[in-house]
Amino acid sequence: MSHATGRSITSTPSALPSSSSSSSSSTSTSTKPHIVEAREAEVRLLPPLLKDQAWGVHAQEAFLLLCLALGPSDVHIHWLMNGHSLDTPIMESRRPVGHREVLVSSWLREGPLVRDARYQCVAEASAGNDMSEVDLRLTIGDEESVPSRDVSQWRGALTEHQQLLKRWEKAWVGRL
Repeated sequence: MSHATGRSITSTPSALPSSSSSSSSSTSTSTKPHIVEAREAEVRLLPPLLKDQAWGVHAQEAFLLLCLALGPSDVHIHWLMNGHSLDTPIMESRRPVGHREVLVSSWLREGPLVRDARYQCVAEASAGNDMSEVDLRLTIGDEESVPSRDVSQWRGALTEHQQLLKRWEKAWVGRL
């Protein structure tokens, strides 16, 4: 029922916070200062990307698209359909990660697909931008529409996504 396109990225070079420090042995009297370099975080979309969500979209049913972005505190997400802003209400959740970074979750719920459409999730900030897109195409005789299976797949994907976020956040905080 759906056809997904690849991911398109435009972002600044990697500029994640890093730290370097030297430690001295307990017998040494000289110590080197702890140096922390503060740099702007790049803007990145995180899984699940839109193309990975195409399997859950069927012509007869409402569907949900989820987009996650990580970047500096000024990162924001907007959605496009066929190159135009959506009238559909967009839900968003922001969660601070580290001192100057934020994780933004954005999702939209659309009614049944009535025509072919290209959805784009665009994350923008002063440090750059990132985009994910998917082409959703109507097909005749969409026989993969089994709602209970779709719900189970979505639950599994969301559970896996939540676990990924927890692991990622733990690794991110460990870098600071």
